Amino acid sequence: MIHANPSPTVLVVENEAMIRMTATDALAESGLTVLEAGDAADALLLLGRHPEIVLLFTDIDMPGQMDGLDLAVRAVRDRPGLRLILSSGRGGFAGRTVPREGKYLAKPYYVDKLVTLVHQELLITEH
Repeated sequence: MIHANPSPTVLVVENEAMIRMTATDALAESGLTVLEAGDAADALLLLGRHPEIVLLFTDIDMPGQMDGLDLAVRAVRDRPGLRLILSSGRGGFAGRTVPREGKYLAKPYYVDKLVTLVHQELLITEH
């Protein structure tokens, strides 16, 4: 029996439900498998349970003990091949840097730009 390759899995982490839903829907409509979390703690649980996640798209500014930048640092430490896209409406990182080759997408963003950036990071040419 021949199985089609599953679509790449992306984890969207955003505490604002409407923004998370919009991003999740756009990425899913582009052919990706999408999981979502409302905070860093839930994101870490999903990352632990789903080794198929290949890209983390996270908001930086989130409530709780860990923000999106801390999440990204921990995620790539635990999963070295994980691709990263971070987003924020505040602009600066206050002396902190995006880990490795992570990309930054300023808020507000158009979902088309998000989808294109994710597909570029995953080297997907058609969506």
